Amino acid sequence: MPLLIDHIDAIAREKKRDVLFVHFENYVEDKDLEDNARETLMAWLDENGIAYMPCMGLEDDEIINSYLGDLYIDLPFDEDNPSYQILSDHLEDEEGNMKIEDVYFYVLSLEVALEIEAERKAAQTFNDQNEAPFDAGRLS
Repeated sequence: MPLLIDHIDAIAREKKRDVLFVHFENYVEDKDLEDNARETLMAWLDENGIAYMPCMGLEDDEIINSYLGDLYIDLPFDEDNPSYQILSDHLEDEEGNMKIEDVYFYVLSLEVALEIEAERKAAQTFNDQNEAPFDAGRLS
């Protein structure tokens, strides 16, 4: 059965805050391996009581993407938050480099998520205003 997965920018708008997510570069190639990075990280998140859920990348009306394994991490982007510190220490070194190969840790700001929605709505309005009617006939 198909699963409805929210885009990360929609999650940011719903939560009304910056959001964290993890991308797995080789998800498609590695998803059937028992010890893939995604499964390992999900087990670690479970062990540390950190909630997460599947998410899509940024919404783009022009492209339909398959699910690529991204995970929304249900923690605020707050460097003083103990759970955020544990997560960040697990994923990044002191310079902010990723510790786990092919795993990328991101923050999406609410500001950018709102800009994405505004641009999408403006494009939709433009398209709606400039659509040719269906009964215009065939072009020769």
